[in-house]
Amino acid sequence: MTYQPVFPAVSPAGAPPALDAQTNPLTGNRVADAGKLQRRPLLVRYGNDAAARPHAGISQAEFVFEDLMDAWWITRLTAIFLEQEPRQAGPIRSARPVNIELLQATKGVLVYSGASIGVTQLLVQGHFDLVDENNAGKAFFRSSQKPSPHNLYANLATVREQIRARGLERPVDLRGLSFAPEAPAGQPATRLAIPYPATSSVVWTFDGQAGVYRRWVQGAAYTDALTGAQVGCENVIVLYAQHWESNIVEDSRGATAIGIALQGGERVHILRDGRVIEGYWWRGGADQFFQFIAPNGQHIPLKPGRTWVEIVPLSYKPSITS
Repeated sequence: MTYQPVFPAVSPAGAPPALDAQTNPLTGNRVADAGKLQRRPLLVRYGNDAAARPHAGISQAEFVFEDLMDAWWITRLTAIFLEQEPRQAGPIRSARPVNIELLQATKGVLVYSGASIGVTQLLVQGHFDLVDENNAGKAFFRSSQKPSPHNLYANLATVREQIRARGLERPVDLRGLSFAPEAPAGQPATRLAIPYPATSSVVWTFDGQAGVYRRWVQGAAYTDALTGAQVGCENVIVLYAQHWESNIVEDSRGATAIGIALQGGERVHILRDGRVIEGYWWRGGADQFFQFIAPNGQHIPLKPGRTWVEIVPLSYKPSITS
């Protein structure tokens, strides 16, 4: 799973802007309880099969990363929770190599349901902090509303209690993002279609009245099971990255895990406020979070709020229209 990072021709013109202790580094919003920011992100691995939807608690995540799964037939999600801690998050499924990159970038704790031998070896070698079915205790539970394996959930408040009891809680550095209420110049963009497999086809449409993009999956409104409301977020990012088939076998049919190069940099499209801004993502090292920069190296500000990142292969051509 090792690779040589490839950087774009342009690099950040300066360090990411510093945020004060009362501002969530993942949303740019002020928080009432600054103590909630002095802890580690929880990275919750969601299954994305049709039987797993609607997902619970995902509208409370500050960041969500969507990635392609082995056999290139479906996607899964990794939701990042720092400030919020829904008492039902899931359905929870197994980890993949992309979670190694995201754990390094966030210094977070992975909440998941296990992994293949190969991915488990990578997690152990990386000395990552993990919460799964084997050590979650009462934090994990099964729902009678869905069939297995799409019925495993976590109470993130209880997960927080457990990692504190295990001495794993601590503040981490999540610098990298820039925020501004006013959008930079860009082209009109009120609809985004991602050419993921048919099992996971994604469309985002801009809701001008609410100032967010609404998510649709397989032609249906994508809702949160806890609220029944269609999920929306202030920023949608299309992050292009090299993908390849690894030698990590994931199932009895021999499908192998997909590697994704998430250090270095590549193209990016950032949708906010009904417009799209083109630039690059940049991640200088394994322990750094993502930065988003314009062709002149200046940071592209996100709109304060929640962000969804669609990780796609370099060959993908999403449809962005006005």
